[in-house]
Amino acid sequence: MSKSPWFLKAYGVLLIAVFFLLALGSSVRVMKAGLACPDWPLCFGDVIPDYHPQVYFEFLHRVLAGLVALSTFALHFILLRGPAPKWLKGLAVTSLLLLLAQIVFGGLTVILLLQSGVVATHLLLGAAFFISLLWIYLSLKPSVAGPREALWFFPQSIFVSLAAYGQIFLGGMVAANFASLVCIDFPTCHGEWFPTFSGIIGLHMIHRLGGYFIFVMSLTNWLLTRRFGRAARLRRLAGIMFLCVCGQVCLGIANVLLLTPPLIAVAHLALAMGILSVAVRQLHLVSRVQTGLQRAF
Repeated sequence: MSKSPWFLKAYGVLLIAVFFLLALGSSVRVMKAGLACPDWPLCFGDVIPDYHPQVYFEFLHRVLAGLVALSTFALHFILLRGPAPKWLKGLAVTSLLLLLAQIVFGGLTVILLLQSGVVATHLLLGAAFFISLLWIYLSLKPSVAGPREALWFFPQSIFVSLAAYGQIFLGGMVAANFASLVCIDFPTCHGEWFPTFSGIIGLHMIHRLGGYFIFVMSLTNWLLTRRFGRAARLRRLAGIMFLCVCGQVCLGIANVLLLTPPLIAVAHLALAMGILSVAVRQLHLVSRVQTGLQRAF
């Protein structure tokens, strides 16, 4: 049965692996190893290349991606053959399509020599794939919906989730266009608050403004749940999100002032994915009230 304990544990491990894969992909970029294997799907024409630190950053990323793909196909095959509702099976098929698109764009990042739009799309698809897996996992878990008082929070939860997802895309565009260090001062940029909104400096500034917007949104999210929400889990998730966003702002500032050290750059993406995960968890909790769904099946 697809919602048996072993299946949920296996799906949870898959989620962790995808999260780690996204962080590893970021480390490949910051270590400038994106083209360490100049061909695809092989590496220098070999299945297992000779050891070199940069080559193995990229090679291990590909190996983990392959394991994630095989695990996803296996678990979704079981899910699609089980007694899950049609909407959940439809989401599983969508997840598989996102995975296939992600594989294609993974190859294109190498073939097209890290073209910025392709790199950013690769990240965007990876985040969408992770969200689809997270939603399936949360839907499979037997849990009770929040109280009806949380119904008013549904539009807010959608907005916060979309904002977090959009900010990840902006961050990917900044990284892919090497715009992280076009402004090396903070909170100004070259001594100006708003130097320009064109070119790579403009892209950097838009990402900064997106960060300010996410901060205000998460603060509003937290204050609304404290003032009006009577759902303890909703308040807890909103509090966790706000703390994560505060940490993310600190990492973003450190990235600029310390000239994007690799460890902080990777942590910046990992925490961004953590914020998105909390936002999606909040949306899923409220959606159970919206749809009247108490259990996946």
